[in-house]
Amino acid sequence: ELGWISKVHVNRPAVVRHAERIKKWKTVKGNWQAAWLLKAVTCIDLTTLSGDDTPSNVHRLCFKAKHPIREDLLKALDMHDKGITVGAVCVYPTRVTDAVNALKAAGCNIPVASVAAGFPSGQTPLETKLAEIKLAVEYGAREIDIVISRSLVLTGQWEGLYEEIRQCREACGEAHMKTILATGELGSLANVYKASMIAMMAG
Repeated sequence: ELGWISKVHVNRPAVVRHAERIKKWKTVKGNWQAAWLLKAVTCIDLTTLSGDDTPSNVHRLCFKAKHPIREDLLKALDMHDKGITVGAVCVYPTRVTDAVNALKAAGCNIPVASVAAGFPSGQTPLETKLAEIKLAVEYGAREIDIVISRSLVLTGQWEGLYEEIRQCREACGEAHMKTILATGELGSLANVYKASMIAMMAG
C-alpha cells in the first residue's frame, strides 16, 4: 500500500529547529569519548572506490581495516586485546575477490561490502543492476550497497522505486543489503522521508 506516500508532509522549519538544538547538546569527554570513538570505528565501512584501484591498494586497505587504530593508542586505553576492527571493507565488484583474499590471508573475518546497482549515478538499466549485484555476491561480498534511481523519486514513481529495491534485495540472496538514498539529489525532505520508507518496506 503506497497511496499514503503521496500525502506525506515534512515540517521543514521544525526539522531545522531540532537540528540546531542537536548541535548544542553537550558532548561526552574523557574515557566515554574514547569509548564512543572506538565504537564508531567498528561501524565504519573502510572504502576505496577509485577508478585506479588495484589489488595492491585493496590489500593495503584490508590491512588498515584489521588495524584501524595505532597499537600504542589501544594499549594506552587497555583495548589492545579487544580485536578492534572496522565493520567492513567496501570496494567495487571487480575488487571483491582481492578484498576477500586479502582478509582471509590476514586471518580475519571482516565482511566485504560492494557497491552495486549502478553506483554512484544509479543511471543503469535494472537488468544490469541485478546482474552486478549477483556477480558481487558470487565473488564473495557479504554486503551489497545499492544506490536508488533518483529519477524515480523526482518523478513520483513510488511503486517503481519499491519494485526496483525489492528486486535488488532478492538478487542479494543471503548478503545484507544497504540502500544509498543520495539525499542531496532528492529535492526535498519529504522525498527523503518517502524514499526511506519505501526502502524499508522493500526490505
